[in-house]
Amino acid sequence: MKQGKSAQIKAFKHQNTKHKFRENKKLAPFDYNEFAGFLRARFFLTKNNTYQPAVFEAASFFLDDLIATMVQQNFSAFTSDERVIVNLNEAMQATLVQSTDRDWRYFVLLTPVLYDIQAFLAKEGQVSPRYGVQTTKFDPNFWKMIMRTVMAVNYFRFQGQDVAKLMSESSAIDDLQFKFLKQNGDADDFDLETIQEVFRGLTVTLPDLKNADAKPLTPALTADQLEEEIAFGKRMVETFQKTSTAGVVSDQEMALLQALHQGLAEKFQADHHQWTASLIATFVKEDLFDYWQPVFDSLDGLGGEITRYLQFLASKKAVTDFKKMEAGLTGVDHYLDVAALNKLLGQLTIADVEELVQEK
Repeated sequence: MKQGKSAQIKAFKHQNTKHKFRENKKLAPFDYNEFAGFLRARFFLTKNNTYQPAVFEAASFFLDDLIATMVQQNFSAFTSDERVIVNLNEAMQATLVQSTDRDWRYFVLLTPVLYDIQAFLAKEGQVSPRYGVQTTKFDPNFWKMIMRTVMAVNYFRFQGQDVAKLMSESSAIDDLQFKFLKQNGDADDFDLETIQEVFRGLTVTLPDLKNADAKPLTPALTADQLEEEIAFGKRMVETFQKTSTAGVVSDQEMALLQALHQGLAEKFQADHHQWTASLIATFVKEDLFDYWQPVFDSLDGLGGEITRYLQFLASKKAVTDFKKMEAGLTGVDHYLDVAALNKLLGQLTIADVEELVQEK
């Protein structure tokens, strides 16, 4: 389970390990969560105030995916005593290609930050005992071409087409990515009006959620029971915040968790004692945004906080069979994070996007 940014930053601040390369010192066993969490926290602390919130959130999601790709491509080396040299260009390209569940605006907002992410990982790699990077001079036009191609691929994927077959039998993807290009002298830009029109009416395809097929419980809760459950949720979420490390539970997370109590009570007639993984997954997939409006603030990792909250409730005997619920919620964290990001991205106008890309 991926922690939210606030929790990772607290952990980072309490680390006593100095990330300095010592050639003769044996590396500790590889811990992915610690490795990724350290880099995410470092990026937050050094770059959070550099960009507008929407751009930083896109950058944070990309960085998290990129770290996972770096490790996947070099897994045996990362899990040995070797210091890994990562081919960063290959990892970045693979990460973009695998971004199959993102709104098109995500790729445009990455434009002003890709170089900084490359430079950040290269700089961290210079002092890391775990990895270093191999890369080439950054070419913005090349990366914009990659992103246009990924957008074109996603367009056909969102329509349910067989992308591999399409690529082998036609030039449709290449033709479409050229439609997304607006040349500006030596600099390539995105033709935002064309991109918006092409994607109009299409829904981003998110990964399937297991067990997201629950039905409302019977008998229905009474008006008094509904009121009691919502009040209970408010008390528990406030207690959760107060008993957590200061600053870890954000206002956005509190609103999300309170929405969980209210939505499961009102839509599924379930109080906290009746919660199951299936009820929670179904609510997240179908009804969450009727009860909660996300904002561009530490979205990446927010979904994982539901499990942490359930563990807290279990410690208070407020939910039963926590382990079963935890196992049944696999994938919900990523689904929630990406769905929230896409919802907010989808609300951005072309004027918003242009302003965000120009600012830094």
